[in-house]
Amino acid sequence: MKKTSLLSLSFSILFLASCKDKNAEKAKVFPKPGTTIAAAEMPVTDDQLNNFKFSVKVIADSDIKSGVYDVDVDYGPNFAEGKLTMPKGGEELKPVIRKGSDLNTFIIGFKMENDTTFYDYFQVTSNKGSTKMQYIKAYTF
Repeated sequence: MKKTSLLSLSFSILFLASCKDKNAEKAKVFPKPGTTIAAAEMPVTDDQLNNFKFSVKVIADSDIKSGVYDVDVDYGPNFAEGKLTMPKGGEELKPVIRKGSDLNTFIIGFKMENDTTFYDYFQVTSNKGSTKMQYIKAYTF
């Protein structure tokens, strides 16, 4: 009877140890809050008098585990900030920035693992009078 108990206890410990290893592999790694995740800038071409730049930074928020990022925008001397939340189920996706097709526009999106496709998600547009940030597509995972 003791041998059976010891044997089943040994198997239980091995089983639990193997489960922990699998969970450790699947553990999501998030950046430290305050870390700049993505950044892009371009010169402002519609203002010939000044040497302004239009820049966008995506920064890890304190609620990064929920997929929340701060978006900081500079257009010359003007500054704007907003929040971006990644789609539900895609909290671990890393934001990527690319230039938009419109003047002074950046698109924040993401790429899936083992896929080169850029998925548009959030648009940032600025001009002399305002900065506009908006979601442009929705995704479900």
